[in-house]
Amino acid sequence: MKNHRMIANPDQASLNFGLPHQYHIRRSKRAKHLRINIHPQTGVEVVLPDRMSERHVKPFIQQHSAWISYQIQRLGMDKPIMLPESVHLKLTDEHWHIDYKTVNREKFSHKQKPGQLTIVGPNRELHPCRRQLHLWLRKKARQLLPARLETLSRSTGLGYNAVSIRSQKTRWGSCSSKGNINLNDRLLLLPAELVDYVMIHELCHTEEMNHSRAFWRLVDQHCADYKIQQKNLRQVRQLLPDWI
Repeated sequence: MKNHRMIANPDQASLNFGLPHQYHIRRSKRAKHLRINIHPQTGVEVVLPDRMSERHVKPFIQQHSAWISYQIQRLGMDKPIMLPESVHLKLTDEHWHIDYKTVNREKFSHKQKPGQLTIVGPNRELHPCRRQLHLWLRKKARQLLPARLETLSRSTGLGYNAVSIRSQKTRWGSCSSKGNINLNDRLLLLPAELVDYVMIHELCHTEEMNHSRAFWRLVDQHCADYKIQQKNLRQVRQLLPDWI
């Protein structure tokens, strides 16, 4: 899903449509004007030119408050995020029950036993509990994804140099010119056929570092229904659970 953007000049008259929305600021040396990016995964982001004062940000947010509200509602970002009672890892068809245990200590942590994950902390505050869920998901991904990539590498004859697991916001995977493959830990939440397509796609990049006809012929050779999987992958982010 693409970012939705609003670009404007900070010297324009400010119209107050309501209180400012929650947002974060990212400075950019390349930006020439203030810009607002809105994305379900990253929220409301204000891109601020490197030499511009932050005093322009609040009026800018106020000026475009109605537009921001519309985009937030359209993208479903206005719905409250609830902590999950269970997690389904579609890749392996594992169902995990989630418990939240309140203890008298400051730090949050998690522990697991077969089929059950327990988040331990001083309360059930959303952000730190989600953080523990993300940490657990990455650990599981590091256990499962490299082995699956290795299996596909052997079956296709497409080698690679190294693999790393990341929590990428916009990519399911990537491949460097050195043959290093990065995989998104959220792949665990996708069906196996989509995960295999992502991995085959990146393995093909070890031989064709582009999206030329030769690249797609290579993908087709190892994943005959890649066009279907490619289409499904474009829509799958909407099916991810709210907590992710």
